[in-house]
Amino acid sequence: MLCNPVSYYPDKIDEMIFFQDNNIEKMELIHNYDNLISQGRYSAANAFINEQKGIYGFFADFLNLIENRIYNLQVYLLQKPPKKQPFVSFDEEEELPVVDEDTIWI
Repeated sequence: MLCNPVSYYPDKIDEMIFFQDNNIEKMELIHNYDNLISQGRYSAANAFINEQKGIYGFFADFLNLIENRIYNLQVYLLQKPPKKQPFVSFDEEEELPVVDEDTIWI
């Protein structure tokens, strides 16, 4: 499965990734991939599966894509200014808090 692990957010919306079941004729490829993983040959397994067409699964490129999208979203959210609390509640017996005209009283 070839997917682009790069995330373009927030400059551009990332493409959606669609999954489907693998064709039963592709089972030998999946077994070869699983055998490489069980032998600890992760780089070889990744190279092998990236050469295939029409294979779907949670492979390294997909997991890297998810990680990169989460990272870019975190960076974007951390750069945004904090939101002002739009609601204020108070006890009638206490002094009124200082608020501006955008405050909604509850």
